[in-house]
Amino acid sequence: MYDDVLRIEVVDTRSESLPVKRAPAADSESGRGLLLVEALSVRWGTEHGPFPRKTVWAEVALTGS
Repeated sequence: MYDDVLRIEVVDTRSESLPVKRAPAADSESGRGLLLVEALSVRWGTEHGPFPRKTVWAEVALTGS
């Protein structure tokens, strides 16, 4: 467990579907956001809000375990 974490949330109201982590093609200009979130965070997830709101959140450790 981590002593201190910073929680970051990004809210999007453009559609009802949650983002999906995927492996983009090498020449793709998009599709790497959740890969970066996963690499930099200790925990992350997604949540539905009132339609069409969705939130992606991540917790970044401020100290070691």
